[in-house]
Amino acid sequence: MINLAYLISQFFHPLIVEITTFTILNLTFAGIFVDYKILFISILPGISVLATAIYLKKIGSLSDYNGIIRQERLSLISFGVIYHGIGFLLLRYLDAAPIIQGLMFCYSLNTGFVWIITTKWKISIHLIGLGGPLAALWLNGAQYPIIMFTFIFLLCYSRLILKAHTPMQVIIGSLFSISFTYFQLKYLFLYL
Repeated sequence: MINLAYLISQFFHPLIVEITTFTILNLTFAGIFVDYKILFISILPGISVLATAIYLKKIGSLSDYNGIIRQERLSLISFGVIYHGIGFLLLRYLDAAPIIQGLMFCYSLNTGFVWIITTKWKISIHLIGLGGPLAALWLNGAQYPIIMFTFIFLLCYSRLILKAHTPMQVIIGSLFSISFTYFQLKYLFLYL
């Protein structure tokens, strides 16, 4: 059971979900031609966070890639805010689709909120990393509530089985990311 929970947790790792979501959103707006500059800039912050995590682990500032120790997460989260903020500015400059700009903005702002929360309490970054992209995909027309709820449930359950979080940490992570991302995208970028 633990092996399955670990596999689910890795499959829905925040960086994998981020890169996959931005790729899907870019392909949605591509039509015949993909704008590879926008696609590259969309996935670059996630790749940069991964490279930073590898570096921090190598120098001993990060004990594992899942950020089990709350205090060790703070520097990596700080870099995430910066990388996604720069990504947003570049996407804005290149006039990327509003949903793509908006999701990058959400990654930066929500990650900033996560940094504040993490100074006092551990919240599930895995669930934050899944809930926000699902909200963006929902607003983009991929409205599959049973599949989306199943993904969230499986990830919540796996994080609990692995004893990485308490029930409250996974619930708050899910609700925070879905609601904040939904409202930021809807009212700041999509004007629905």
